[in-house]
Order: sequence, then structure tokens, then C-alpha cells
Amino acid sequence: MSSKIKDILMWDESLLRNPEVFDLNYLPEVFKFRDNEMEAISHNVKPLIKGDFPTNTIVLGPTGTGKTTSVKLLMQDIKEVSNNVVPVYINCQFHYREFSVMSQIFKAVFGYPPVETGKPLTTIYDYVMGELQKKNKTLLVALDDVDFLFHVNVAENVLYKILRAHEIYAGVITGVIGIITDNSFTYKVSEKIRTVFMPNEVYFKPYSLESTKDILRYRCDAGLFPGVMDEEVLNKISEITFERGDLRLGIKGIKESAMLAEIQGRRKILAEDVEKVIERITTSLHVESISGGLSKTDKEVLKVLAEHSLKMTKTNDFYHFLEDKMSYELFRRVLIKLENLKIVDIQRAQSRGRGKQNLIHLRVPKESILKIIQE
Repeated sequence: MSSKIKDILMWDESLLRNPEVFDLNYLPEVFKFRDNEMEAISHNVKPLIKGDFPTNTIVLGPTGTGKTTSVKLLMQDIKEVSNNVVPVYINCQFHYREFSVMSQIFKAVFGYPPVETGKPLTTIYDYVMGELQKKNKTLLVALDDVDFLFHVNVAENVLYKILRAHEIYAGVITGVIGIITDNSFTYKVSEKIRTVFMPNEVYFKPYSLESTKDILRYRCDAGLFPGVMDEEVLNKISEITFERGDLRLGIKGIKESAMLAEIQGRRKILAEDVEKVIERITTSLHVESISGGLSKTDKEVLKVLAEHSLKMTKTNDFYHFLEDKMSYELFRRVLIKLENLKIVDIQRAQSRGRGKQNLIHLRVPKESILKIIQE
């Protein structure tokens, strides 16, 4: 009897020692199996630290292979070794307009964001480059999911402004790291950009099964209390993660499995816990990964789409529920953003004539959307 009591988790106990270890944005203290890739990116960036023009870089590879973590850790290292480089990480899923991108650079240079209204893009740009010129600092901009900028046709303008700044502001040195996850996307730039961009490509291959297990073991050791996950269960979630090819699935799966065991008052994660949470995580993972960049307006539109997706598909029908809160132009811009985020598909009408409307379809389960919005 006493042994069974020991196996019961008390109401104020938890299996999670450090829950933040399982957050998708967590930067691990120990980062393995990407030394060659990080060395290649560092080699490209190194001249910038010395005050010379770097080799621009495009980072390629499937989702969940460590691209973003590698670049963020590199930017962190640069801050520690140099006071002359201003490193800026920008997620283009959320910042895909010229003003928004330049505002993030402004914030990194000055330490505070620019005024949202009243300042044109050219003024913000002049402030940024003028400050770099005056302080004799160099600029490194990491554009994560840079393909989003190409989708909305602003990539060339953004790259042009960053990379050709030295032609207007003498002595200003800049560089770009672009991260692409959509393997079907092929980036193309015009001649005026190609002459200054000319990036080296660094490819991140999927992790092997052994590497996947090693990484997940590290997260378990750092984030769970000892004995919570047995080797057999770790093997199972590692195999599933390897088969799906997305490390985020395993990291999130460990946390969700631990929470399920907690609810049932157990001190160990069982294989059945993994099986129960893994499919749910698969469908919600993408929604969760982009949720942090959704504005209040984005969430209002998503809520209407999710609540009424089974009843209607026409754009105007959805807008009917929102017309008291926003203009149609704002509604349209939000839909384009959600399309770029791969949350919705927009079937555009062949004709703009009377009665012709675009059709909207959700690409993810509505339950995943509503859960994120409620949180």
C-alpha cells in the first residue's frame, strides 16, 4: 500500500522542474549537432566584426532542424564579443512590411521603438543609418522566414535598403542572414539586388534518430524531475519525432505528456500518454508557433473564421460579423497575412463582377485556433 501511495502525485506537486525548457523559443545552454552549420554561418559573418563587409547567408532546411536556434545563438555570441555590431533578429511571419522591418532595426539601434504614426519610412531609415554612421557601428539583420517578404513583394525593397546603405551613408557596413523553411520556395532577386546580395547557402539536414534522442534526453534532464520519463518512453517519442522530421513535435510532446500524467496523478509518463498527445500536438503545433505574432485584430478575424467555417466560405459573409469593428480593407489585409502564415487558403474569384467573391478555407483545425485565441 505504501509503495502505491508514493506513486501518487500530490495536488501541489509537478513533474515539470523547468517548464520553460519545453517552450519553442527556448535557447538551450547545450546545443549539439549543428557545429558545422554554425561554423559556416560564423565564417560568413566574421568580417563584419572586424569592420568589413560580410558574406550574406541564406539558411535552408526543413522545419525543426535548428536553423532559428543556431542563428539566435550566433547573434547572442556577437553581442558578447563585439560592441561595434548591432545584431537584429526579425521574424518575417509577423514583420512583413517595410515599415515594420525597419522599425525592428530602429529598436535594436536605439533601444526603443519608433513612433508608430507620423514618421515616414524614409525618416526612420535615415535615423537608423545616420546613427550607425555616427557611432561607427555595423549592422547584421537576420530575417527569419524571409520567404514571407517575397510573398508580399517587399523583399527586394528591404534587401536594397539594408545592403546598399553604404552608397548613401559613407562607411556604413551591413549584412543579412535569411532563413527559409519552405523547401518548395525558390528565391529570385533582380540584378540590382543580386550584385550586393550574392548569399552563401547553408543547409540544415534533418536530425538522425540518434541525434533526436540525444536532444530530447537533454530536454528531459533539464526540464523534468528525475525518473519521470523512462528510457522506453523516451525511445518511443524519439522515434515518432524522427519519423515526422520536426524536433518541435518531440519537445512539445514531452511537456504535454507530463501534463497529462499530472492530471491523472502519476509520477511517470507512460507510452500511452505520448500516443494520446502526439496527434493533437501535430495539428496545433503550427498555430501555436505563430500565435505570438498575432495582433488583437488578427485574433478577432480568426475567431470568426473558426466559429463559422462549417457554415460559410464567402469573404463577405465572414466580414458581416466584423464590419462594426474594422474596415473591409483592414479585414482584407488580415486575410492576406493569415494566408501567408498558412492558416487559411484564399480561393480568388476569377471575375470581379457583381456577385463574385473570394472563398476562405481553414488549413488547420478550428479547435486549434479557438484554443490559442482563448489562451
